[in-house]
Amino acid sequence: MVNESHGEFLPMSNGLGTRSDGGNSSSSGESSQNSSRCSTPVLDTERHERLREKMRRRQESGDKWFSLEFFPPRTANGAVNLISRFDRMGAGGPLFIDVTWHPAGDPGSDKETSSMMMATTALNYCGLETILHMTCCNQSRESITAHLQKAKRLGLKNIMALRGDPVGEEWEEELDGFNHAVDLVKHIRKEFNDYFDLCVAGYPGGHPEADSYNDDLKHLKEKVSAGADFVITQLFFRTETFLKFLKDCQAIGISCPVVPGIFPIQGYHSLRQLVKLSKLVVPQEIKDVIEPIKDNDAAIRNYGIELAVKMCRELLESGLVHGLHFYTLNREVATMEILRQLGLWNEDPRRPLPWAVSAHPKRRVEDVRPIFWASRPKSYIYRTQEWDEFPNGRWGNSSSPAFGELKDYYLFYLKSKSAREELLKMWGEELTREESVYEVFRCYIAGEANRNGHKVSIREKHGPFLVKGEERWTLAMEKAKPKLTTLIECSFSSNVSQPGVGFYQFAPIP
Repeated sequence: MVNESHGEFLPMSNGLGTRSDGGNSSSSGESSQNSSRCSTPVLDTERHERLREKMRRRQESGDKWFSLEFFPPRTANGAVNLISRFDRMGAGGPLFIDVTWHPAGDPGSDKETSSMMMATTALNYCGLETILHMTCCNQSRESITAHLQKAKRLGLKNIMALRGDPVGEEWEEELDGFNHAVDLVKHIRKEFNDYFDLCVAGYPGGHPEADSYNDDLKHLKEKVSAGADFVITQLFFRTETFLKFLKDCQAIGISCPVVPGIFPIQGYHSLRQLVKLSKLVVPQEIKDVIEPIKDNDAAIRNYGIELAVKMCRELLESGLVHGLHFYTLNREVATMEILRQLGLWNEDPRRPLPWAVSAHPKRRVEDVRPIFWASRPKSYIYRTQEWDEFPNGRWGNSSSPAFGELKDYYLFYLKSKSAREELLKMWGEELTREESVYEVFRCYIAGEANRNGHKVSIREKHGPFLVKGEERWTLAMEKAKPKLTTLIECSFSSNVSQPGVGFYQFAPIP
């Protein structure tokens, strides 16, 4: 059983009020050709993988990856800035991000600054695989369960189970809750089975409240045995500290991924605050460099970048480390520069779809959006968040919020001001193949009668052809007719140059 004094915390679980540096780094660096993306995945299969499966696949393939930690802001303006940072840092291809849990900030509420809302925003609107921290601090068993149910409802599938930092100097017993992370892990597995991928914390130097280093390793083994899928470690200052910890974990039977937590030193005061919270000792050689330049933030940041790059390279070259987890302090310049120098920043413009794919589980099949999505992508996601299915590029029931599976034929029944008989003369009695749709477009473009001798018109009275009046045809359109006709004969149809038929991009007319 875990010691009463044994607790969990990662560096940012206290929400340091560190000023954000803002802006993008202009430094150059090679992008890794092997790094896998999350916000814009290269492989379609990745959209359907659980986080632990993604980790395992990268480890087996030797692919290197990184992840990022953020903490919730304190103001609404800070929330807007952080969402923008999600987009900018998500462009580099993190495997996942995590958002910390702050008991003092109403973390499970619907406030725009809450941990729950920031995590679901990163998942749904920024397309980032997201881990939500969950702590035992100031929470009953019932409130934890309610928060987890809400997280599930919002689409979150990854939880970092932590005891959390004490509100005061010492941990106060939670009579109706949990006092150790292992109990939280057991509770989640009992109530939610295997729905969530679970992460727990590891301490390369041993937890400061543990009786000994070996005792702390046993506590970590208990958490993994209780159902944790992987481990992210507390920060450390020397490569050998983590490598020894990793080998010690393996020696006692911990076989899940153990991810090193990397803390880029970015300022003198933030380092002092973090060391105070984590109760770590800064090596003397680092103090000797920092003390003379403690009032020069730029110099300290440059030193922090240099130190982190050196340590990360040693970890990756060891052959034992496949991923790096960065404690960003909600800053971007230093972390992005480190990743560029390591060759892990992979701002690859190639995407399987024109938009950043939402990481919400129920949107995994979404591969079609209305043509207007590009101007307001986040608004579109918000407006469709209650949909129970999403367009997949095929025909189906237009009364549904999404198109269904392709059928052998489809009878038109769209409401129209025109008589049904008149429409069927233009479009045909039934659709038996996709070419029937392209034939309607071709006859319209070419101005020819269809096989039944009827002209396909675009006047407003003719149902889904919403363009008002043939006067919309300009001289330029007339010149484009031959090329458009050729494209249609090759099974292409354009929603822009042809009638505004009000259907989903790349989908046939319903």
